[in-house]
Amino acid sequence: MVNETINKYWKDWAGLVYLLICLVDFFIGPTVWNLLMFDTCAEVVARGDKCDASRWEPLTLQMGGMFHLSFAGILGVHGWKKKEEMEVEYKIKKIDTDGDGVPDTEIREKV
Repeated sequence: MVNETINKYWKDWAGLVYLLICLVDFFIGPTVWNLLMFDTCAEVVARGDKCDASRWEPLTLQMGGMFHLSFAGILGVHGWKKKEEMEVEYKIKKIDTDGDGVPDTEIREKV
């Protein structure tokens, strides 16, 4: 049962993990870093020295952003395959509701 659940939902969890990593790397990390650097610089400036605080560098953008390219590949293929899985799982009927001969409404029925 656990293996079936992992097999079925691992791509969804990968997407959530990627979202969490991006939130930490682009929002939470820089905010905390800047707050810590502000406090540190305030102490250094109070002593009369020059503060050489560095900026936050997103860890996932190192090595040419290979981390994001890898996740883009995984999640892109997942989205493509999910569409195919949904088309197989649901039978899609296209019907013409306004009588012009062009199907304009889709009805999804679970097979």
